[in-house]
Amino acid sequence: MNAHHRTMLAVFAGLTIMFLSAAALTFWVDSSVSGSQDRDLRKRPSPLREIPEFINLTITETGIAAITTDDLRPFNWQLSNFSYDTINLTRQGEQVPYGIADDGETMFFLAEAITSTVLAPTVYQLSLGEGLPMVERDAAATGRGSNTATYRQVWEENSTFVADTGSSDPWYGRLLLAPQTTNFTLTNITPNGGRGRLTLSVWSSTAGPSNPDHHLKVVLNGRQLADWVWDGIQQTQITVELPDGLLQPDVSNVLSVTSPGDTPASGEAIYIDRIDLLYEGNLEAGNGQFWFSSNASTLAIDHAGADLLLFDVTDRSQPVMLTNLTTAGSGVLAAGSGVSSRYFALNVDEAIRPSFSNSFIAKQALRQTDRGADYIVIYPDDTAFVDALQPLLTYRAEQGLRVTAVPLSQIYAEFGYGQEDPSAIRNFLTYAQNNWRFPSPRYVLLAGDASYDIHNNLDGKNINLLPSQLVQLQDGFASSDTWYVLSDEGQPQLAIGRFPAQTPEQLQVMVAKTLAYEQNGRSDWMERSLFVSEAEPQFNEMNLALAALLQASGYETSTLQMGDDEAMHYVLMGTLAKGVGLINYAGDGYVSQWGNGQTFAGDDASMLADNGHTPIFTTFTCNNGAFSEPQRDSLAEDLLWVENGGIVAAIAPSSRVALPSLTPLGELFYSALLDENVNTLGEALLQAQATALGDETLDEAVLVVNLLGDPALQLQRP
Repeated sequence: MNAHHRTMLAVFAGLTIMFLSAAALTFWVDSSVSGSQDRDLRKRPSPLREIPEFINLTITETGIAAITTDDLRPFNWQLSNFSYDTINLTRQGEQVPYGIADDGETMFFLAEAITSTVLAPTVYQLSLGEGLPMVERDAAATGRGSNTATYRQVWEENSTFVADTGSSDPWYGRLLLAPQTTNFTLTNITPNGGRGRLTLSVWSSTAGPSNPDHHLKVVLNGRQLADWVWDGIQQTQITVELPDGLLQPDVSNVLSVTSPGDTPASGEAIYIDRIDLLYEGNLEAGNGQFWFSSNASTLAIDHAGADLLLFDVTDRSQPVMLTNLTTAGSGVLAAGSGVSSRYFALNVDEAIRPSFSNSFIAKQALRQTDRGADYIVIYPDDTAFVDALQPLLTYRAEQGLRVTAVPLSQIYAEFGYGQEDPSAIRNFLTYAQNNWRFPSPRYVLLAGDASYDIHNNLDGKNINLLPSQLVQLQDGFASSDTWYVLSDEGQPQLAIGRFPAQTPEQLQVMVAKTLAYEQNGRSDWMERSLFVSEAEPQFNEMNLALAALLQASGYETSTLQMGDDEAMHYVLMGTLAKGVGLINYAGDGYVSQWGNGQTFAGDDASMLADNGHTPIFTTFTCNNGAFSEPQRDSLAEDLLWVENGGIVAAIAPSSRVALPSLTPLGELFYSALLDENVNTLGEALLQAQATALGDETLDEAVLVVNLLGDPALQLQRP
């Protein structure tokens, strides 16, 4: 063993001792309270002083990424150089090969970004341990080489979320409303005048009795490439070959897409999804990292020095670092890898730089079979959220529930390999249900708001503090918290609810109303119920059936039909001010209003403040519970955030689903709500969901109807 290896072993032995010592400390204390014992449930972050088991590397683009030893010093990893003997790189627990620069202070690896618009960015993880060296190949070459290669460029705007798409990608770019033309300048390309291939993907969102009902013309640099017609609502694409000379070097290349509006359809709406271009160009370094494909046996890369980095990525799982490049004139030569080989080329300073974060360090791991809880609260990593939750956590513990509050980052660390993916939450809850001490958990409270815009494409006011799962239904996408508690067989296992708070102040309001609802005792207003419907028979019949159920159970029931009275808005507000314990709406509506908004909308919520009446709100016919909207608030959220008024909880869909699916679920929920063996709101919804899953026509309704409120809310019945 040489002196260098002895030194490295000594360094990492010291690091290991420090890490093991740090395991006894707490970066964020996880709390568990059993029975009614009065314990402090507060959690406080302490200054970073431990050596994290993992360092998370977040990647948002595909290519060759670089890490230096200096990058790791803020995490107390005092490394003089990298070594395959001591540094391990993984993704989702699987080893990833990497290479080390000659100076030993930089490591390189092929970073694969997640391209799905509904998934969080890729996370790679560094840890202490034996790593996987990247394969190296001597690429020394002599003689003349080819400097022509195939490049690829993709343009995708992702500026519009289309919830009702049938595509796996709900994010689109520009909307064409016929007749209309839109132009795209094909930027960041360096064609040499050779051939190419262009693929245009679109989503047509209208359909009519005519065939065809869509028509597009595609023109590049004044030359028409396609005259394209099709029918129906669908994702579709066209691929056209580009002849020599059409793509011009050193000038603007303009793609024009025209919807002429000349079909028999009454209207056309077409979203541009993405433009994908393959084209011939010359191999030239110095303008940033680039991907290319070549069949050449010898590659000639101009404007490059011998320190150019070249990687063969034909097999993405086994990238190869090409070494010993040959200097030739103003460039380099490299022995190619053969037919249809793919490469990344770059200078050192052109490597992708990941963002770094330490993996969560907890005093008590979640993967322990000696843990147990009845009531699990998951919250964003913000101590102000914990402070707002404190009174509710203490109260539930005093009721005899075993309470555990878990920070979201700990779940990502232990069940998601650091990636901020909703699957980690589901994996954690499944583990707790199957492995924690008996009895199994009963309730899950998600204490934070969600946004489906996880990449912040819209720069909305609502951020994704605590995600919901975006599920794809038959007619589009919807946010589902129920998805978190489904077994592998699709059966709901836990009662789950959410406090959709963007701020600690909003969370504090919802906690206070939950406590007041239970602690202030039963009041007369809790025995009254109100059913509001639009003036359509199906909605009126639904409300009358539900009202009859409640009336038979001792509730005083009232019904209002929108449209019967021009002053219906004031009648409704007066009834709510007087106080009701339950309110159901049956009718069309949108995210923040009923019907056309004249009778009731989110702007009316503030008028209900400080009246002390906080009913349970239900609707099974419109998406008043769309809590994951990035740019606007749902009606249910507006009502939940009202101080000492509004509502205490809501059962509502997060998206539009066909009425034949939602209406029966409403009947099942109210039957469970009136079951004297059911004591909490979450249990009532859970029982309805379990019954509904026996009917395949109700599967989608189970996913989109969510509880906004505390699932352990004690029901106050007559």
